[in-house]
Amino acid sequence: MTSQTYTFRIQRNMPGQVGTVQSHWQEYKVEAEPNTTILTLLETIKGGQDGTLTFRQSCRSAICGSCAINIGGRTRLACKTHVGAVAKDGVVEISPQKNQPVLRDLAIDIRPFFSRVHGIKPYLQDGPERAGKVTSTAYDQVNHVTQCIMCGCCYSECTMAEVNPKFIGPAALAKAFRFVSDPREGLKTERLQDLASPNGIWSCTRCTLCVDVCPKEVAPMEAIVKLRTRGLNKGINTSAGAKHALAFHTDIKQTGQLNEFTLMMRTLGIVGSLMETGMAIHLAKKGKIPSPFPHSVTGVDELRRMYESLERSPIDVETKAKEAVPE
Repeated sequence: MTSQTYTFRIQRNMPGQVGTVQSHWQEYKVEAEPNTTILTLLETIKGGQDGTLTFRQSCRSAICGSCAINIGGRTRLACKTHVGAVAKDGVVEISPQKNQPVLRDLAIDIRPFFSRVHGIKPYLQDGPERAGKVTSTAYDQVNHVTQCIMCGCCYSECTMAEVNPKFIGPAALAKAFRFVSDPREGLKTERLQDLASPNGIWSCTRCTLCVDVCPKEVAPMEAIVKLRTRGLNKGINTSAGAKHALAFHTDIKQTGQLNEFTLMMRTLGIVGSLMETGMAIHLAKKGKIPSPFPHSVTGVDELRRMYESLERSPIDVETKAKEAVPE
């Protein structure tokens, strides 16, 4: 394989005054074959050109998650990413993970990330819902999310974490799903009630970026959606997010379209809607207030039959482990 010269454009970050970081971009030239990993080339730069360049790394095998950084606009594991796959016109742009405080150069402070994980009580609890038998289906749910290596790629790309630092985040919620799905957990309902609180499962915008960037195919968003479903099935439906989802479900099933005029009232209640009066006035000035009398939709009867069919025979969305085939 032919080698070529790549330009590494790296964001350098230095701690400044209390709570501030001073940033600038610095370029380095490295000779490499396209299948060389980004981590190897960062080590080449650090060892031969600039010993002050700071980044995390450990296992070099996509197991520890230490080397997760922003490469070419997406958060990836440096040890798993080949330079030829991410370089654009021979240039690779690298910066630290997003949504996390930067310590120096590409190294971030991981304590806030893990504080969210600790917040969901990542251990089995004794209680009345504890089951004595572990089925293969339950094992598949638990086993799938335990593939998570806590690299933080999903949290770095999370669009909700970007605007709401209090959001628990996809990694911690996927970890929570592992315990809600474990038959040995004794307080499943209590967990679901906690997760339905503000900044929990209903704050996810389902942008799917966490699914795209996860290096272990854990698909955190799918775990979040399953947590929502488990909560609704247990009657945990008093949060604004749950009310919003149920309003969508009811409207589409009954009329084939969403009644946006009453949606806010059904989601936030009277008091909550009154608090949004300013936004309503702004929308009215822009001609964005929907009609209280939506137009009729054709084919609603067929849609209702689809709903009835799915309610009689729900689609099984539980995680299934791939069948092991002897070699």
